[in-house]
Amino acid sequence: MTVKTFSINPEKTAFVKAYLPDSIAGLAYCEKRPGVVIFPGGGYEHCSDREGEPIALQYLAAGYAAFVVTYTCGARFPTALMDAAYTFYKIRARSEEFCIDPAKLAVLGCSAGGHLAGCLATMWNDNMVVKTIGCDPEELRPNAAVLCYPVISGVTSPHEGSFKILLGDDAGRSDLSRLSLENRVTPKTPPMFIWHTANDTSVSAHNSLVMAKACISNKIPVELHLFDEGPHGLSCCDKASGHNESYYLPNVRRWIKLSVEFLNKYLEV
Repeated sequence: MTVKTFSINPEKTAFVKAYLPDSIAGLAYCEKRPGVVIFPGGGYEHCSDREGEPIALQYLAAGYAAFVVTYTCGARFPTALMDAAYTFYKIRARSEEFCIDPAKLAVLGCSAGGHLAGCLATMWNDNMVVKTIGCDPEELRPNAAVLCYPVISGVTSPHEGSFKILLGDDAGRSDLSRLSLENRVTPKTPPMFIWHTANDTSVSAHNSLVMAKACISNKIPVELHLFDEGPHGLSCCDKASGHNESYYLPNVRRWIKLSVEFLNKYLEV
């Protein structure tokens, strides 16, 4: 494995840590691997270490190159989205260097990072985003998305802290609706794998339900897993994620294997 770190903005408030599997001579699969770009959660206040490297290593073990993004936090919309879009664009542009297939690049996000990954998956062709990055829209489109206990809606069981950072304390319903991702899904949205726990008291599972419903309405392939119990911020559901034993939930941990199978299918790995 090779690990590379690079910044993605002049202020160096955002950077990427790339986990790259070693190539094996003679195996075609190793020449161009699939990749996953990971956005940790943290309520847009910080980027959680628990949702970075521990998840990256799981995908690395499945044969993926993994890129953990530390994006700008504590800033109004669209600062974090621009970090995410530029990061995705640069990773795809440097696909030969990273030995990845640019047509097999997914995004993954946890909690508020799930909102950010979902923003990129639903707003990749937004004129503001495309003009700011200065590229063709298709260069920003993820080939698939994995949303883990995501923040989705500003109007249906919203996570108030995330939307206050993105929009301020005086955001109106129209502003909240604009950043509610269930309203941004179109037939061009990539396939989505979504999971949540039913008794998540921090980010309600209603967020995942409305997102899955929007995908169904737009005929987007979607796989939704609603596990019966588990606290918010589970990450990999194990000791490696820095949690105590209350987070060790083998049943929920299955999301990793299930999501890899989903990505393998839609990325044609």
